[in-house]
Amino acid sequence: MNRAIAVTALAVCMAALGGCTGQVMPSYEQVRQETLDVLREVTDLIPEHGAVSRTPEFEPYPCDDKLLLSSAEGAFFTGQWYVPVEDDFDIALFIDQFPEKLNGDWAEEDLGVPVKEPFVYLVRRSPRMTITIEESTSNGRKAVELLAISRCGIEEQQPTP
Repeated sequence: MNRAIAVTALAVCMAALGGCTGQVMPSYEQVRQETLDVLREVTDLIPEHGAVSRTPEFEPYPCDDKLLLSSAEGAFFTGQWYVPVEDDFDIALFIDQFPEKLNGDWAEEDLGVPVKEPFVYLVRRSPRMTITIEESTSNGRKAVELLAISRCGIEEQQPTP
């Protein structure tokens, strides 16, 4: 339940972050790749982890969905990874120390809704992106769960046959 509230709050925040800025919007593929790069960067900071389990990619979610209270163009990418760690790995300490380790202009923000701990929600200023990092399980093992949401990007039109 808390996860559903947090994901909804993230989607709303992401829609607000992805609004029009008067600049040329990036492609959906570009924002997808930016998100995957950050997920890899975070994973590389987790020592002695197991094989990453990635949630299958969803269809791009439109930035102008009425539930998001946004009129932004394009779609955003969501990446969710589970990184298994050893039982003695201190996820709470990792999360407490984490914000300083990530490259770029990231800031911790409060979602304004109750979430399970340990948990951190970070927003990157440029290019815009959010990521949450929390303790979880994956296939019965202790894991670090990562949920990253991109800014809005324009989907390329597929040629019609």
